[in-house]
Amino acid sequence: MRYVHHVNAPQLVAGVSTISLEIIEDLPQVDVIITPIGGGSAAVGHCLVAKTLRPQVQVIGVQAGGAPAVYHSWKERELQAAPIETAAEGLATGRPYYYAVKTLIDRMDDMLLVSDEEMQDAVVLLLRVAHIVAEESGAAATAAAVKLGDRIRGKRVVIVVSGGNMTLDSLRRVLLDHQSR
Repeated sequence: MRYVHHVNAPQLVAGVSTISLEIIEDLPQVDVIITPIGGGSAAVGHCLVAKTLRPQVQVIGVQAGGAPAVYHSWKERELQAAPIETAAEGLATGRPYYYAVKTLIDRMDDMLLVSDEEMQDAVVLLLRVAHIVAEESGAAATAAAVKLGDRIRGKRVVIVVSGGNMTLDSLRRVLLDHQSR
């Protein structure tokens, strides 16, 4: 057995990079990949694999507005710490990692932030339209796609939905919050 650390490990990047390989194999003409960013391993994988196999593909990352460390690091081009104030546990990164941020600076086309409310709305959208149960962090890329709207309209877009650790209590809370708005 081999232990692979959950963040900032080359073996992890190699493993999650297979997502990009599958995307390019199944949809070779993909225009945009929207991916959530926690520590950044999957986003790094998309930047390395998808952009190597299809250089014109745009990779757009999304982070929780309540945990914007990677976003600020990417934007400012140097590591930035940030407080964590989000329900999206899978995106709750307060301190980014050099390797991931450096790769994202060099290769990522765009990155944006989404609020907890936008992610919760995306949880409900995925449930209603696609019959997929995703936690907030798993729905972040969907929230970003909604936010990008006209910019991606008419393009072949892959939305990475990763994170299905939604408990019944959490789902109930999201549905009730959504209904009360």
